[in-house]
Amino acid sequence: MEMDTLLSAILTLSAAGYLLLGIHLITSKREMGSVPVGVLSVVVSVWVMGGAVELMSTTFMEFSIGRACHFVGTALAPVVTYVAFREFTGVDTPVRMIVMLLIIPVISVTIAATNSFHELMWYLPATNDHGQFLTRPNEWGKWFLFVHAPYSYLVFGAAVLKLIAHSSAVAPAHRRGLFLNLAACLVPLAAAMAYDFGFGSNTVSFVPIVFAAMLPFYAWLIIGEKIMEFTPLAYETVFQNMQDPVIVVDDQLRIIGLNHGAERLLDINENDALRAPLDTVFDHGSTCVFDVLESGEPQNMITSTGRFLHVQVSRINTTSGSLRGGQVLMFRDVSDVELAQREVRKSEKLLRTLIDHSVNGIIRLRWVHDQELGRKLLLCIFANAAAGRFLSVDPDTLVDKEADHIIQLATTGMEANDAESVMRKFLDVTEAGTSIDTEVRQGRSGPGRWLRMICEPVGDDFALTLVDVTDDKAKERQMESIARSDPLTGVLNRRGFEREATQRLVDSEDDATGALLFMDLNDFKQINDRCGHEVGDQLLTIAAERLRKSLRSCDIIGRPGGDEFVALVPDVSGELADKLAKRLTAALEEPYIIGDQTLQCSASIGLALYPENASTLTGLLREADQAMYRAKARSRDEADTSASGLLEKAI
Repeated sequence: MEMDTLLSAILTLSAAGYLLLGIHLITSKREMGSVPVGVLSVVVSVWVMGGAVELMSTTFMEFSIGRACHFVGTALAPVVTYVAFREFTGVDTPVRMIVMLLIIPVISVTIAATNSFHELMWYLPATNDHGQFLTRPNEWGKWFLFVHAPYSYLVFGAAVLKLIAHSSAVAPAHRRGLFLNLAACLVPLAAAMAYDFGFGSNTVSFVPIVFAAMLPFYAWLIIGEKIMEFTPLAYETVFQNMQDPVIVVDDQLRIIGLNHGAERLLDINENDALRAPLDTVFDHGSTCVFDVLESGEPQNMITSTGRFLHVQVSRINTTSGSLRGGQVLMFRDVSDVELAQREVRKSEKLLRTLIDHSVNGIIRLRWVHDQELGRKLLLCIFANAAAGRFLSVDPDTLVDKEADHIIQLATTGMEANDAESVMRKFLDVTEAGTSIDTEVRQGRSGPGRWLRMICEPVGDDFALTLVDVTDDKAKERQMESIARSDPLTGVLNRRGFEREATQRLVDSEDDATGALLFMDLNDFKQINDRCGHEVGDQLLTIAAERLRKSLRSCDIIGRPGGDEFVALVPDVSGELADKLAKRLTAALEEPYIIGDQTLQCSASIGLALYPENASTLTGLLREADQAMYRAKARSRDEADTSASGLLEKAI
């Protein structure tokens, strides 16, 4: 009794294991055959659980439930195995066929569940002389002997034969999976046959015990070997599903095999084509086919429908007498490629014309190995008319010239250091196979031409594009000048003055001298309020013009805002700066004749010298501004102020 309890516990755990394995296969990602194998695991789980119930049965009802579970397994397992093996070999089983296969198993399960009423599955009694339930009856019923058992073994045998037959049609590397599946089925099959034919005890069904022992093996196959994650695809399936037509001929050049693509190509079915000579199935182009067979060299042929086919042949290496000397003809439809190439050839001339008439300069460069020099050279292989015009040469003379020569032509209007930098950068990117996008100036004299130079890899070559940006550069300079100028007076605004004055101070020699003048029109606000803004604007314009006339062309004049002006006067001594400031004071003190009005508007001027008072623009502006305010304060205190009284030097 203790042994029965132990076996029953083992069988119960095994049934749970098969159930979990089945649920895993059914609910996991869909692989070929995973669902049928999952269903088979569930069926085996019911079968094994039935064995556990039989062992622990104390009543006839309990035993009958175990028997019914036993026959659920024996009836359904062969059908599910057959469907699983078909799907595993790449063949789907129609639902109608599955329903027909299940008719007898369903009847068998029904008869087994009601056997006590008719004894068609097995004859009673259900127990032996010792009162033990018989898992194998003393005598099987007519349904079992003549329908259930033969049908089950027939379906199971068909499944095994399907797997064996498929093994010869797949790659050797895939056969291992087939044989593992086969081995997994033969062990329980042998146990079931031994049980049905009377081997072993008739009170203990050992088939569930065998299944329990095989559970680790099945789990290893599914989880460890991942047997469900590949399908051993048959060569025939691959052959028939190839898009390219394939024809197999024997040594007498008769067709002995062809795929669906070849059937469509020849407009003939396989039965009519088999054993037919090649020249009877090819209406046009068979000469080309025979040339390929004779020479072994691929060729192109054109069919009667105007399609272009690339034909090649390979010999069959085999020891089979029926295939010895056979060859495989493969046809690839290259009509689209051929037509595309024709269109390209037609458009090459048009493309060349478009490129040659492009407003941009286009140069094609290619790496060429020079045998004499023993190194690679980047040479020009094409240059259009615009490239020659931009570089001031005949475009034909650029062909076969080295790339560095072309870059030298493109940078003739640049300083030597800048041109060398462009050359170095160009050589670096072409060696690395990357791109460059920069601006160069071409032309040794005159205004020259600004070019945007773009060089980028195109396959193994480089495309050098030259875009004339001279007008764009002129517009940039004009916009920059507008941004830095005071629109009313034409002198520099605050930003423009600070930029140019700072740069002038940075570029000056260490021992350079100079001065900064800060000017304020004393009575401008009153004039502007009394006479109006239009008169005030004209007065500012006249004042700016007087400054330009009084100062040198190298001096920098700016209007920070309102009625204030500043001027940086480089390369002057303190004495000369003082004279210049007095001259400015006198010039700005002259009457302003605007319309029918004569206006007086003197200016207070602050003078700061560099480097005495400050060496930076900020320092000079601060010192000159303070000096200007001192001069302005003095002019308010004195009713009659001379030109020298309107000038104040920085302390």
